[in-house]
Amino acid sequence: MKRALILMAAVVLAGCSSSATPVPTGAPGATTAATTAATPVPAATVASVSTAAAVQSAVVAAQSAGIESAQVTDTTDPITVWIDQPRQPVVDGFKKKYPQYANLVTSTIVDRETFPSKTLLFNNTGSGWPDVVFAEPRLVGRVADAAHNFPLDLSTLVPADMLKQYAGADNCTFNGKVYCLRNDLAQMVTYYNAPLFTQFGYTVPTTFEEMQALSDKVAKDHPGYYLGTLGDGWTWLSYFEAAGCPYATTKDVGTLLINVSDPNCTRAAQLIDHMVANKTLWNTDYFTASWVQIANKNKLLMLIAPIWAALGTFKGTYYTDKTTPSQTSHVLGVAAPLKWAADATAQTGAMGGAAWTISQHTKNQGLSLLFAEYATQDPDLWNGSSNFPSFTPLQPIFNAVVKDDPIFAADPTAAFAQAATEISPVGDAWPRFDLIAPLTTVVKDMYSKKQTMVATLPEVTTALTPLAEAQGYNVVNQ
Repeated sequence: MKRALILMAAVVLAGCSSSATPVPTGAPGATTAATTAATPVPAATVASVSTAAAVQSAVVAAQSAGIESAQVTDTTDPITVWIDQPRQPVVDGFKKKYPQYANLVTSTIVDRETFPSKTLLFNNTGSGWPDVVFAEPRLVGRVADAAHNFPLDLSTLVPADMLKQYAGADNCTFNGKVYCLRNDLAQMVTYYNAPLFTQFGYTVPTTFEEMQALSDKVAKDHPGYYLGTLGDGWTWLSYFEAAGCPYATTKDVGTLLINVSDPNCTRAAQLIDHMVANKTLWNTDYFTASWVQIANKNKLLMLIAPIWAALGTFKGTYYTDKTTPSQTSHVLGVAAPLKWAADATAQTGAMGGAAWTISQHTKNQGLSLLFAEYATQDPDLWNGSSNFPSFTPLQPIFNAVVKDDPIFAADPTAAFAQAATEISPVGDAWPRFDLIAPLTTVVKDMYSKKQTMVATLPEVTTALTPLAEAQGYNVVNQ
């Protein structure tokens, strides 16, 4: 069972596809590929016909938005595109749409976590750089320093009006230079079990203070039900990024702020300690068997999780055709990210969401740019995707695809869209090193040492400081 769930998690995180549409990027660093059998096409119903019409209307509207404007003047120099397995349909779709360039495009499946180290190798040998790379903005940031010096500045190559249509573009901008085009966003939202909230007479919280108060009600009146989980680095980030904790904030290219004594960090830690103590917060990641069983048994009341979890985890893993409620029971409610009462607006983490970056060494700038624009803008490519596109003219297509899915209690698209505007500054703009492994160790230490999170917070500084210094950062605490 555990092995099956691990495989299932890998499929969700890496993405899988049997069609020529983008698939979920999932968590950064997940590169496991999987192949699935084609899903049977359901019989046409009034609802499905209506949805199809809405999707087609959105596609037509997006096609008129002004897309793929790059000019290709070089028809001889080939380009190499680094992708993961789920992105192969993007390459295939480009070749089909632009057959005149098909013989110039070669794709290579690469573990993108090796992108920074391989770039240094190519710099040493003076050759071998790929022309276009699919990677998260955090990885683009790691190859944008003087040592790697990989990405091409797109700020003068892509029309300003087009750049403005990419949501989350700030995380592709480094020192005023645009080094990538966002592919998709993986903003976290507030999921809740709508029938249970109605049955228990609960109101969906809008602040973390309300969430804490609700946890006391659940602990008293409905013990055994859960409002979330904390078991690894990702679940840790879901609380601390939402609190605005400066656990690893890049001040500039050479300075990193690590200050977990900040009140914003303390408030997140205190919330966690409160909910661990009253047993409304579970102790694993999103995919561990014990947590999945809680959802399968309809004991999951609420969860902060990324947008792709709706159709990639709740549907088919937490709720299935064999669970009650099932994945077609209109059970899943979606609310905007929670905020802290003292804050003007919410801020939310992101678990995944990638981009396309172009090498400054490319010999065919026009073709490389056209490919990146196609991958992020083409309406036909994105028709049917469960990814949340960064390119805003495509978002109505996503909305039309997901809003009528029978897993949802109501149309979730407004909450998804709001969360896209509230991704925290650190949400997917990481420093030049991995955060998940060390933060996972911090969480597990809290449990193994039977400490509070407040008492464990100094371990964050201890864990991250040497990693930052190894990457050339000057670590400051204010």
